[in-house]
Amino acid sequence: MEIIIHMDTKKIDTCFKEAIAEYVKRTSPFCKLSIKTYKNLIKLDMSKSSKKYIVSPSSNTITSEELASLIKELNLKGFSCIEFIVSNNAIHLEEYDTETFSVSSFSMSTDLTTVVLTEQLYRAYTILNNITYHK
Repeated sequence: MEIIIHMDTKKIDTCFKEAIAEYVKRTSPFCKLSIKTYKNLIKLDMSKSSKKYIVSPSSNTITSEELASLIKELNLKGFSCIEFIVSNNAIHLEEYDTETFSVSSFSMSTDLTTVVLTEQLYRAYTILNNITYHK
């Protein structure tokens, strides 16, 4: 599975960049995870055949178990790529079929949201592969 995270930010803060890199490394046995940053999401470049999600503050918070089930379901449906758009701004991507969810009920910066998302992806893959991970 390939996972691409599109961030609505020009530059990632150093401390967050290190945390994101750690979770990208930890997920590497399970999937190919990459991060792309955008000064302006108008230049967003996404595959037509991938499943797309907007991750932003909302009431629809997803748990690790739900994310693991979602990844498993998408694999079974034949998706080879999932793309996440992380933005704190209200964005509308009418040309893409997207769904929206949140990784926390807290309002967080785009950088911190991406750290939490990468950690949740790692946690989801540990669940899918029956690897013990603290809760």
